[in-house]
Amino acid sequence: MSELAFLSPDRVGPEVTLVSPLARALSGTGRVRDVSAVGKLELRGDLSAVAPAEGEELVPIAPGKALLVTGGSPAAARTRLRESGLRVYDLSAGLAALEVDGAQLMRRLTDLDLDSLPAAGAVARGVAALVQRTGDDTFRIFVQQELGHYLAQVALDAAEGLAP
Repeated sequence: MSELAFLSPDRVGPEVTLVSPLARALSGTGRVRDVSAVGKLELRGDLSAVAPAEGEELVPIAPGKALLVTGGSPAAARTRLRESGLRVYDLSAGLAALEVDGAQLMRRLTDLDLDSLPAAGAVARGVAALVQRTGDDTFRIFVQQELGHYLAQVALDAAEGLAP
């Protein structure tokens, strides 16, 4: 088996309704937002020649391993990067993603050094995650989709009482 096609939302038929794993927990906006709809491709191999296209971000994980985040469907990136010889795994449906505003809130969620992001580590009392900084005071957290609702609840609880 060379790929897990069921993790690629762009490959499902029109009869399937896609729902974010964070939809119930994060129905509004605020300091914690659901961004699970972004495309997420795990790349493995020689990443030195990878040049993200417009609307894509390359998040290093380890030597020879990265997460490519796309603004929409990852289909074009998936094809382009496979043709370049990389191993590409579409994790779009396998990972939940949320954005968090504020370093103070992030410090309540993780012990990771926020000045050394991106990094993999524990958030929300032991959940394995990949954390990246997307702005001066904005962070994105990727976790296994089955833990997304839990992470969202912990993040909302941690945000209570913080100044806006």
